[in-house]
Amino acid sequence: FFFFFSSRRRHTRCREVSWARRCVQETGINAEYMGISIMITKVMSRQGALNACRFFSAEQKPLKTPLYDLHVKYGGQIVPFAGYLLSVQYKNGGILKEHHYTRNACSLFDVSHMGNIRIYGEKRYDFLERMAVADVRELKKGTAILSVLMNKDGGVVDDTIITNMGDYISMIVNGACKNKDWAYFLKVQEEEFARSAVNGQLKLEYVKSNGLIAIQGPRAAEVLEHVLGIGDSLNLKKMGFLNATNHVIKAIDAECMISRCGYTGEDGFEIAVPENKAVALAELFLNEKCGGKEAVTRMAGLGCRDTLRLECGMCLYGHELNETISPIEAQLSWLFGKRRKAEGGFFGYEKIKHQLANGTSMKRCGFITQGMAAREQTEIIDLNGEPAGKVSSGSYSPCLKKPIGMAYVKVPLNKIGTKLQAVVKGKPQPIVISKLPFVKTNYYLSLIHI
Repeated sequence: FFFFFSSRRRHTRCREVSWARRCVQETGINAEYMGISIMITKVMSRQGALNACRFFSAEQKPLKTPLYDLHVKYGGQIVPFAGYLLSVQYKNGGILKEHHYTRNACSLFDVSHMGNIRIYGEKRYDFLERMAVADVRELKKGTAILSVLMNKDGGVVDDTIITNMGDYISMIVNGACKNKDWAYFLKVQEEEFARSAVNGQLKLEYVKSNGLIAIQGPRAAEVLEHVLGIGDSLNLKKMGFLNATNHVIKAIDAECMISRCGYTGEDGFEIAVPENKAVALAELFLNEKCGGKEAVTRMAGLGCRDTLRLECGMCLYGHELNETISPIEAQLSWLFGKRRKAEGGFFGYEKIKHQLANGTSMKRCGFITQGMAAREQTEIIDLNGEPAGKVSSGSYSPCLKKPIGMAYVKVPLNKIGTKLQAVVKGKPQPIVISKLPFVKTNYYLSLIHI
């Protein structure tokens, strides 16, 4: 994500940066690190915008999450990511060990870089359903749903988890997209819901005061039960996948939003906690022995978070999803409720309706590589050497012990079992289209399948 300019080009780039800054100031967007690219692209040439965004990003000092000192304490390999300093892996672990430990026990991930937006008022459903494809009106209190935010061209602005908390809707959005998403929300509010905002029928809140901790793995519920304590009123056995509640964790004397969800394919929870209590809560998880001799939970970093989600066939924004890829091309038609497919009402509906009826020329699929891992943007060709698609994500699978990936491939070459080739370092190597997910998911009382 980081780009440094040669001295010969620096003057030209600086003028582009100045232009970018002025655009940001005029639009009122918070130019926090990576959040300015979309608005800048609208008012600059494509290359000028790209250069300005990259330079602007490199200039900004990354932020620290509430758990930053904990990353350092546990020997985290710190890197800038989505505008924050986060750990790729830890000194006593490494990506492979952290990956397997998550699949077999319980790992703690710092996901505080993610964004949290809340929507209040009687018009909250109308507002959200203009952008999201989910049937938000039918979402029961205390339940969540995975969805995408759409643009007018039928592309994906971001993917999100939407939770009905009763008096308001809570949304978790991607860290690298959160400033763009917030600007998009404000734009839609101003253009289509200005009167509702004035009348108090719609209120938007960008939550900045919370940390977000994820504990993931087959022992995550056991760990959380011990931290909550004997006699706690929250019954995790009745809390299914994609359920959420606000609950006071007595050990830290703080109300937290506890959601049963995650990005690993395992059972787990994401806990939104006041930032001044985040370290205390994380330490409780990391020190909990659950009646044994050793602590059950270990720290895990960005590296294994990516390999875990890839094994489970989960999309990553900027790779499998972006503003030019539709949910139908991404094989996410299951995100659309029956009512939303029939009535529409969200941006890009006409394109989605057409694609649902007629199909698309490219589709997301999984593949297994017989050789070196094929990374993002690797070209895929058919057996005759003709272009067939491009890799969106690729890595080594610790569980399968072989390279895997996802790609956008021409229909009908996306069919399972089709033999193609990935051009890695100039040399074609065999790949086979594979069913997603690559490994079995283990959600507790799973309500959806990814």
